[in-house]
Amino acid sequence: MLYQRLESVKNKIMTKIIELPEVLANQIAAGEVVERPASVVKELVENAIDAKSSQITIEIEESGLKMIQITDNGEGMSHEDLPLSLRRHATSKIKSQSDLFRIRTLGFRGEALPSVASISKITIKTATKEAIHGSILVATGGKIETLEPISTPIGTKIKVENLFYNTPARLKYMKSLQAELAHIVDVVNRLSLAHPEVAFTLISDGRQLTQTSGTGDLRQAIAGIYGLNTAKKMIAISNADLDFEVSGYVSLPELTRANRNYMTILINGRYIKNFLLNRAILDGYGSKLMVGRFPIVVIAIQLDPYLADVNVHPTKQEVRISKERELMALISAAISESLREQDLIPDALENLAKSSTRHFSKPEQTQLPLQSRGLYYDPQKNDFFVKESAVAEKMPETDFHYGDVDNCVKVEKTESLPHSEEDTGPSSVKHASRPQDSLVNPDHPDFDLKNKQKLSQMLDRLENEEKSVFPELDYFGQMHGTYLFAQGKDGLFIIDQHAAQERVKYEYYRDKIGDVDSSLQQLLVPYLFEFSGSDFINLQEKMTLLNEVGIFLEVYGHNTFILREHPIWMKEEEIESGVYEMCDMLLLTNEVSVKTYRAELAIMMSCKRSIKANHSLDDYSARNLLLQLAQCQNPYNCPHGRPVLINFSKADMEKMFRRIQENHTSLRELGKY
Repeated sequence: MLYQRLESVKNKIMTKIIELPEVLANQIAAGEVVERPASVVKELVENAIDAKSSQITIEIEESGLKMIQITDNGEGMSHEDLPLSLRRHATSKIKSQSDLFRIRTLGFRGEALPSVASISKITIKTATKEAIHGSILVATGGKIETLEPISTPIGTKIKVENLFYNTPARLKYMKSLQAELAHIVDVVNRLSLAHPEVAFTLISDGRQLTQTSGTGDLRQAIAGIYGLNTAKKMIAISNADLDFEVSGYVSLPELTRANRNYMTILINGRYIKNFLLNRAILDGYGSKLMVGRFPIVVIAIQLDPYLADVNVHPTKQEVRISKERELMALISAAISESLREQDLIPDALENLAKSSTRHFSKPEQTQLPLQSRGLYYDPQKNDFFVKESAVAEKMPETDFHYGDVDNCVKVEKTESLPHSEEDTGPSSVKHASRPQDSLVNPDHPDFDLKNKQKLSQMLDRLENEEKSVFPELDYFGQMHGTYLFAQGKDGLFIIDQHAAQERVKYEYYRDKIGDVDSSLQQLLVPYLFEFSGSDFINLQEKMTLLNEVGIFLEVYGHNTFILREHPIWMKEEEIESGVYEMCDMLLLTNEVSVKTYRAELAIMMSCKRSIKANHSLDDYSARNLLLQLAQCQNPYNCPHGRPVLINFSKADMEKMFRRIQENHTSLRELGKY
């Protein structure tokens, strides 16, 4: 007896292979089946569809990581079957090996529900039509905690909470909430297209994202997902042979996308991914698609289950198809025949012959005040100014309102005007007026001065600029007082006049502001600067930083500073706006060095003092601006990063006018893919 006991102990010590506990095996299976919250939504919704549901509601919180709830009106589960649904390899879809070759349901493996339950807290409420009462099951980590009868409507409600709470390795690799939500929306959209007879509703954090009618009309499902305008540009396709039945909708060649994500292929109500079938779709379009553009396609394929093997991948999105070449030819023929019936490329002679019977309303030119205030370039002052004749003449009365004229344009007209006693107060001092748009930048709405990181990155990029070669341009016109047109050896160039002069002025101010004298000049009439109470206190604390840039403000009454001298590099007409800009920059950034501060000042000054949109330039001024731009170190971007000019090459122009047209077939023949 003692010998037998020793042998059993010895066998236990020597055994290396053990049988995994059921919960641990389910967690390992979850690593394959449940990749992200969208995988849970997919598996549970597929179970709801298999239960012959006509209405399915998906509610999620925090992109499914906090809560996923699937409610359907299907057949439900009995009280006896409910705990068996969480057992590994327990399913109602197949009974024997022969059933594996005639799978018509979406789920069949019996791994989805136990895998989800093993890595979350799951609550199932279900009821059948025959049962007297419903049932509720609560399980945490795959272990059943509660199983009792309740009163609930016919159907099933599954609630999954705290997904991946016990698998931190998978939780760590979750992407942002928006990315996970996008995956869930994509899954629901694919299932909605595969089953238009089911009414789907997707609710995220109380906000409805997707809703389909469930009428069985595929076109209505497409309209509910992609929009009504997209559905109007979809044409029906249909084709069949002895083995396959192909139907669905494809978009016109004018409606394309830049990727293949909008191409949906369904086999017996199951969304699949298949490279060869995507190839067949493109072959059906032939030369009607441009390179890099892909259509919006929803194709449903019905076939005998014996011709398809869905037991290839845990996600069941990879399917092996028998007679795949025949199916490809069937899809290509269906698309090409449907497109052949459409008048995609009109015949000029045919349209000319039909012009006598067709009466089209001739479009009228919209009235735009293209003649705006003329500007001229003053080479002595190195700036643009309003022409005297343009100021004197009466402007035409239109509903169009011009934006604010540039400050530098206003200065020339207003600096000679005497100030009234009411505006200036006592003659011994001047009250500085703050510019109304000191913090508003309409030309660069995305530029935030509060973002220190963005400012520092901008300055680093500007400091590390390399010398660029500017093409030789021949100016020939201006559009809407905003864009300049020029031609060069490389084609057509369109220049943004504001961005161009901003770059010119920035490099001018960058050199001038960076090389300044620390000398100060006494003001004959001091300036008074008023601030709010909080700004006044903050400026007092940071006054040393202002002193470093040559601005010496003294306290003068309630929330007021007085300026008695200014740096000699600052023009007198720039004192008011310049000091306010420096103070605002200091209040916003908190930390500022002389070098950085002057660079930021150069960026702001170049933007504020550049010519704005809706200002017409004469030929001399426009050519002079292009000449100044060619002399810049980097003429291709303004200090904020916006492009100064864009280029349409000759090849681009030929493609726009269809002189050159490449298609997927020609590239394939060349062996490019």
